[in-house]
Amino acid sequence: MRPLWITGLSLWAPGYPSLEAFMRGAHDPSVDDAPCAWVPPRLLRGSSRLTRMFGEAAAQAVTAAGRDPKTIATIYTSSYGEIETMVLLLDTIFRGDGQLSPMRFKNSVHNAGSGLGSIGQGNTAFSTALAAGRRSFEAGMLEAIALVNERGGDAVVSCADDVIPAPLSMAEGPTEAERRAGLSVGVVISSEPGQAPLAELARVVPLEERVSLPHEAFGRVLDERLRRNPAAHALPLLEAVTSRAQRTVSLAFDVSAPYAIELGPG
Repeated sequence: MRPLWITGLSLWAPGYPSLEAFMRGAHDPSVDDAPCAWVPPRLLRGSSRLTRMFGEAAAQAVTAAGRDPKTIATIYTSSYGEIETMVLLLDTIFRGDGQLSPMRFKNSVHNAGSGLGSIGQGNTAFSTALAAGRRSFEAGMLEAIALVNERGGDAVVSCADDVIPAPLSMAEGPTEAERRAGLSVGVVISSEPGQAPLAELARVVPLEERVSLPHEAFGRVLDERLRRNPAAHALPLLEAVTSRAQRTVSLAFDVSAPYAIELGPG
């Protein structure tokens, strides 16, 4: 495997507009929707908050890495994808008048965030959308590592999951607010370190043992609602990179045979 580097990180969640705010524990209750600066407001009409979270996490990470949003490869990954929009359409079919909104329909596809980000930036580079359940962050990272290892250049992984709408939420608890909070993270992987790489990605290794998701991140106990979000599997990597730790970090937790990456100095 060629030398690779992690050059940019990001986080957006309700209450936390940035990774820096999350690291400090500076919760802001006024932060409820992601700006998604990559996509013009006209294109965002009818989009879900998940789509806007995808775009915001990608934009923040690429800006932090100093990479070009018009040429970078983009990989969007979530456990369910555009489930909120799909539930709205199904409700219209079975309980409404059956007349589907074309705008809603185009935003219901799994790669809606990928398409809007590419159009908004005029980016014709590689882009894909993945869903791997609780292993979605792991899948996105492996895809990005393989892509940059083969082709060189840069790739951003944007991993996000929002609250699950009713009636699907009924399967996991009495109220969605008590069960899961929205969370999105971004990671830029590069074949060139640039001016200030955050960490060297030394190699990918399989782990034989199941690893538990830590209860703490950045020195504080995680909100249980955030821990339930599949995107939280990215938090140990973000913590290790920002603390400049040289260690092996699992990309998935509480699953069999997860993959991990060995971090070297930036």
